[in-house]
Amino acid sequence: MKSVKLYGYSTSPYVRKTGCFLYYKDISFEHIPVNPLESETTIGFTRQTQVPVLQIDDEWRLESSDHAYWLDEHFPDKPLCPANHRSKIEEIDRWISDTFLLSIFRYSIDGEMNHGFRQAGWRLAAIVSAQTALSEKDRHRWPEMLQKVPFIQEMAKHMDLTESFQDMQLRIAGELVAHIGDGPYLGSLDQPTMLDFAIFPQLVWSYMFGLSEHLTAAAHPVVKAWLQRVFKHLPDNPTLTPDFLKVHSVAEGLA
Repeated sequence: MKSVKLYGYSTSPYVRKTGCFLYYKDISFEHIPVNPLESETTIGFTRQTQVPVLQIDDEWRLESSDHAYWLDEHFPDKPLCPANHRSKIEEIDRWISDTFLLSIFRYSIDGEMNHGFRQAGWRLAAIVSAQTALSEKDRHRWPEMLQKVPFIQEMAKHMDLTESFQDMQLRIAGELVAHIGDGPYLGSLDQPTMLDFAIFPQLVWSYMFGLSEHLTAAAHPVVKAWLQRVFKHLPDNPTLTPDFLKVHSVAEGLA
């Protein structure tokens, strides 16, 4: 049996994405939490700090989308990128990487440093600290750190910051509905793929762990139906975040 390890922190959408790939394919794996402030010591064998890192036996790979192809090579059952749909999957995956996942960081980039922003930052710090302990000082200053992290600042260079946050959300929601198309899965495909598992955990995570009061994506009937279909292929908690931190269940949000 192959040894599979996933290094990363569950607050990263890219780590959650690779985690869902593994869950869907029913691959037994070890999740090794990484402290964002000390990642060079946890994954020092990569000689960098980027997450997620997927390791299979003595080999390792970066880049969450590449993980899907690599997993299909080692574990061909339940393919994440079926060969007959590869061109369509690659096209939509570029939108996911360059637009959808990028947009997750927008709130940290230009969010106003008010009570709501601080509360969200402190909640994120609590989630990180539950898996890799942070000092009290770092937990307290986490909201300010979010706006100064070099990785997030680099993300800002690839966004149109002249578009308002609200307009961006509406645009991306419309594009997601268009990519679902006639369904049942993204790209109007008749089977789930890496596309579905790249997006699903991002839409449910904030709700599950107390950063959002409502599963807002489920307000759109097309997206809600898609969420329900994808959820059938995953465990109740496919996010790599410990159950004891859970505030709501996906089932509750989709009821």
